[in-house]
Amino acid sequence: MDINRYAPIVLKHQIAVFAPPKQVWERIAQVEYWARWHPDIGKAEWTDDEPMDRRGFSFGVKVFRFNARLWIYDEPFVIGWEARHMFSNHRQLFRLDGDYRETVITSEASYEGPAVAMMPKRLRDPLDRFGQTWLAAIKTNIESARENGVRLPGARRPRIGR
Repeated sequence: MDINRYAPIVLKHQIAVFAPPKQVWERIAQVEYWARWHPDIGKAEWTDDEPMDRRGFSFGVKVFRFNARLWIYDEPFVIGWEARHMFSNHRQLFRLDGDYRETVITSEASYEGPAVAMMPKRLRDPLDRFGQTWLAAIKTNIESARENGVRLPGARRPRIGR
């Protein structure tokens, strides 16, 4: 999976996190914990028992509910998800580049579908803020836990293959 570079809305964000790529990757891969650290996500849960590299999940943002699938490409350096809603399709890909001290996260997202095609200018700013919030929330969650010596919940995730 890659984002659709020809979609009505394509966004790219980048941030540096003071943590190794594996730790950042685990925060993204642990869907069931998203609502604990992402301020816009009300609930996130696994919906099937597929292997981790293609596992289904759902999550809520404000009043919208999305059905999604997690895609793992190159652990711990590339992970993404694809979500569908009755009016739109979203793809988000995270590329992690770093060493044992710091990880640069590059997030790319594409948004398409009837609602997005009708109102790309109106939706671009809220979706851009949502993408920025993703990265800021990941950074804050990991770095504040590290500074306070707190073990992050679910630090060990399920194995990729079943």
